[in-house]
Amino acid sequence: MRLRRLHTLVALSSICAAAAVVLGWAPLSAAQPDLTLSFDATPAYSEFGSIQPGFKCANGSVDRSAPAQPPSAAFVRDDSPGNVRDGKYSARVVLNPGDHASYSCQKEAVEAIKRLGEGEGSESWWAWSWKLPVGWQGTDSWGMLFEFTTDAPFWPSYGMLNFDASSTDSLELRLHTGLTPNPGSGSYNSAYERKVTLLGPRALRPMVYGKWLDFYMHVVWHSRTSGVLEIWYRVAGQQNFTKLYSDVPGGGALIQVPPHPTMLYNTRFGAPGENGRSGLILEGGFYRANTPWTNEYWWDGMRRRRSQAAILAGFQRPATSP
Repeated sequence: MRLRRLHTLVALSSICAAAAVVLGWAPLSAAQPDLTLSFDATPAYSEFGSIQPGFKCANGSVDRSAPAQPPSAAFVRDDSPGNVRDGKYSARVVLNPGDHASYSCQKEAVEAIKRLGEGEGSESWWAWSWKLPVGWQGTDSWGMLFEFTTDAPFWPSYGMLNFDASSTDSLELRLHTGLTPNPGSGSYNSAYERKVTLLGPRALRPMVYGKWLDFYMHVVWHSRTSGVLEIWYRVAGQQNFTKLYSDVPGGGALIQVPPHPTMLYNTRFGAPGENGRSGLILEGGFYRANTPWTNEYWWDGMRRRRSQAAILAGFQRPATSP
């Protein structure tokens, strides 16, 4: 009898597990599969879910009937000497005045977008390289190089975790995590809101223009409790990475902060990746308040791996000056 009951419980457990997967109830796995977003794919841009190359505005509203330009003009695949950090191509990101975000005539954006499958409790290692030109103009307000964000109908993100280059001399990490308002709320307060200068005059390392900057990041996504967020970088010409930022006690980073949430949640929908809802989204390129000049820079080698060793192995190009 006991053996029969055990077999019944095992069978029921298997059925429930299968149903959870089919219906989307199953939790996201902690370790995420490898992902490469390098602009080398054929056909071009196919490694991303979509490319948003900007829209024009008419009579105060975004005209979404046709993009302002083709993807190849917003993310120019560049193979010229000194402008490739990994593989065959980099992307020269070009955002012109009047190339608006898909939902507002007060914001401009060109974005390469990818749904990541990451959410509450998942862990990942990310790497990428940027080269901002000498004479970088920044913006009149804010300007995101990329962000990890959410499905806005469920979780207005307010810039959940993003890297901002609006200044002409700095790179900032901006966080809006923890408990955030439910959709429709007039409040923008968050449990954890911070702006941290990673590179620049107020940091322990200067921002460098005209050279490739290599970054990698370790993150464990937690919304209600402290997660893990650690960021390393190096300048072309250096072999070793410097640990810039850590919220892990004893992390030994130049910028050592107390533990904090790394993802947002609200009381209505919980956190991304829970209750069968979608996980996080990567939006990279440039996103800014309306600005009367063009911003251009290079982006390359965006990838996700399962360990620090795998991330470091992906930096195959020697760290030499372009």
